[in-house]
Amino acid sequence: MTTMSICRTSAALGALMAMNAGAVMAQSEQPKVRSVVFSTVKADRVGDFLAANKEYAEALKKAGSERGYTAWVAGSGPREYAFVRYHNQWAELDAPQREPKLSAVAGQLTALGARIGATIESSRRVLYVLDHDLSIPMGDAPTAMVQVLRTWVRPDQIEAYRTLIKSDVLAAAKKSGMKTYGVAHVRSGGANQEYNSVTELANWAALDGVNPIVTGMGGQAAYDKFLAKLRPLVSRSEYEIYRYLPDQSYLPPRK
Repeated sequence: MTTMSICRTSAALGALMAMNAGAVMAQSEQPKVRSVVFSTVKADRVGDFLAANKEYAEALKKAGSERGYTAWVAGSGPREYAFVRYHNQWAELDAPQREPKLSAVAGQLTALGARIGATIESSRRVLYVLDHDLSIPMGDAPTAMVQVLRTWVRPDQIEAYRTLIKSDVLAAAKKSGMKTYGVAHVRSGGANQEYNSVTELANWAALDGVNPIVTGMGGQAAYDKFLAKLRPLVSRSEYEIYRYLPDQSYLPPRK
């Protein structure tokens, strides 16, 4: 979620959308890579952006594509949209081939890609490596909202950080019954020492209650002790919230 090259022409962005929407096959339970394209939309073109993306997802569904993605909108920080795809191997990012079954809608997808590109102010792509040793396996469907904790770990403290997250946070997440707790670190498109921890949110009201991690650790006193161990390992951290957009997403039926 940090710096990345910005695509500014509608043609380039249309090509980016077309390439990425066809880049991911239906995934296993434990993919290796998360690819996220973050886009900011021109203030007067939001409606056009959403309409074209909805049509894009519907075209993929009609054609029976086996490759999917999820769409999210930021609920905090700058307003941006995030399109998330998972890959089992890095090789899947090499010159992805369009599915034969999409040939009937190829022209429609190209036109929609151009429409989407014309609405976008800027775009950037970040690639993450999923850390399954620190995560609860992903569920079958996205949650309504997610809270993302971005943490910049001191380069010489990465292993100590991973050890602490596994022993304290992951254990607390499991104990509290959380269904979503995923950790990944940035591989390309941002600082390599950045770790993202993603947790589920049913709604904004969930923030009025006690953080499940605090509950899983046994209360605020135990959580404060954890923070005392964590602070020397990191340089800074921040929270972001995203809301799932089902009509902007395409998830192929599970086999």
